[in-house]
Amino acid sequence: MTVNEKKCKGITIVSLNGSLDAASAPGVLNSSSALTDTQSIVIDLSGVDFLDSSGLGCLVGIARKKREQGGDVRLACLNEKLRKVFDITRASRLFDIYDDAEYAAGTAAKK
Repeated sequence: MTVNEKKCKGITIVSLNGSLDAASAPGVLNSSSALTDTQSIVIDLSGVDFLDSSGLGCLVGIARKKREQGGDVRLACLNEKLRKVFDITRASRLFDIYDDAEYAAGTAAKK
């Protein structure tokens, strides 16, 4: 799993690439300070090719912590397989999900 960051409209977009699973989920939290600080972020999942329950739990945990601290998490660019996981588990109700990461950053910046 690789993690990259870029700024867009004052919001950090964190791009994940690889499998987000039991092996990689614990390391994801330590790979980017943007995932643990209080600022709102967008997580771009266009590079994620596999997501299991541990990976989903990691995303939910990040969102929960951000919201407790006054921030928010928006997800962007879910492929068909990931969207199916979010729909089946109803985790899609926990997130604002966008097709475009930069558009998601724009909506987060306005909040």
